[in-house]
Amino acid sequence: MSLVTQSARGASAFTLADPPWSASGIGDAPFYSKIDDDYAHTWPQLIDELHRIRQLEDNWDGEGTEAPPPGLVDGAIRLAQYLKTRGYPPADRVLASVNGTVYFEWHNPLGYGELEVMSPLEAEWRWVPKGSDATTVVRLTRSP
Repeated sequence: MSLVTQSARGASAFTLADPPWSASGIGDAPFYSKIDDDYAHTWPQLIDELHRIRQLEDNWDGEGTEAPPPGLVDGAIRLAQYLKTRGYPPADRVLASVNGTVYFEWHNPLGYGELEVMSPLEAEWRWVPKGSDATTVVRLTRSP
């Protein structure tokens, strides 16, 4: 699988009032088709799920996995609110990872997208078009 990486530190194409998220090149990688209205979840449901994830404790999966830090989940909530206000469709699911991060996942006829929130200030968008072996990666940052 080939990998395309773009850094977004300091860019202004992706902004949020409290405080701004930044990403350059996000328009070059389809985030998700905004034309399909058939979603299994709504943003409020996903934000509720993020609040549930925020309450997880270590060993939440019975395998000794550390829970995502509350501040990281707060960053994921802010990012979800931003995506909602920008008109992006809700993710198909949101989940805590075994790495202590939070994932948003989208599946559609165009491909697969995931957004991994790695810290309160950093996230990474990955997009794999259907039938492709290339992944586009865009780093998102939020000013403190």
